[in-house]
Amino acid sequence: MPMPELIPISYEPDYHTDTIGTHAGGLFFGGVCRGWPVAAYEEVGEWPWRDEQGEPTPGPWFAILHLFDHDGRHLSSEISPFAGGAEADQALERMLARLQDVEYGDIAVRLFRVDAHDCVFGLIDETDKTGDGDGYVEYYPNQIGFYDPWDGSYDT
Repeated sequence: MPMPELIPISYEPDYHTDTIGTHAGGLFFGGVCRGWPVAAYEEVGEWPWRDEQGEPTPGPWFAILHLFDHDGRHLSSEISPFAGGAEADQALERMLARLQDVEYGDIAVRLFRVDAHDCVFGLIDETDKTGDGDGYVEYYPNQIGFYDPWDGSYDT
């Protein structure tokens, strides 16, 4: 089955997609996770975060809120870095509290990409990286994968 224009994403409480749904202005997809550096994604550079010995370390935590219109078109993203996950969780709660008429549930959005804080964010077509020609979309930086049958289910 070919990749649809709108990628369905299933709401799953207490899991990776527990902060998605609708609000007065359209759709939203929020979350907290560590970043995926642009250089590593593009395979043009080195992992940017390293410890004193030069070994790669995880990047900062991010509170992320992507907003879409009612047709699933990306409108804006609020992406804030934090030293710890608890701070990022609190920031996401504040971001979500600013939305009106929030209802958590399934959404369907179009592909988009945002580069911020030296990291890649978005829902990106990764079909060419699978090697089998089957449609595949990855949500960054969470590394959530969507594919046929395009029913909103995903792999992590």
